[in-house]
Amino acid sequence: MSTSTRSVRPRAGAAAALLAALALGLGACSGITASNLPTIPGGLPTAPPGGAGSACLDTQTVAILDQLKASGADVPSLLAANKDKLIAGLNQFQSTDSVVVAWRDALVAAIRAGDADTVAAQVAILANGRVTIPTC
Repeated sequence: MSTSTRSVRPRAGAAAALLAALALGLGACSGITASNLPTIPGGLPTAPPGGAGSACLDTQTVAILDQLKASGADVPSLLAANKDKLIAGLNQFQSTDSVVVAWRDALVAAIRAGDADTVAAQVAILANGRVTIPTC
């Protein structure tokens, strides 16, 4: 495939997405209903399914991490109550920063192992700003 063909496809997908968004936005103002909106042609790139990762942490995961960062936090109890939610949220988080990825992987491994001391140490790294995680 030539370079020019590869660069056109993402632009075409972005253009179609923009047109669809404009149609929905204008439709809301002019009384157009979903039944008479134009359809988007097939074969365009779409967002990955719900299991896809994100470059940021969801608010629920951030709230749990904030509880873990609090002074005097009862890490074992917080982990027991939030283990599955925390692992799910952290597994959805996909960073391009290798330091952040290593931190996340170490935290998830410690959570899975039930190692409250290592979890506390990883949370301290976050609290001290040695890793930075954007929120969604």
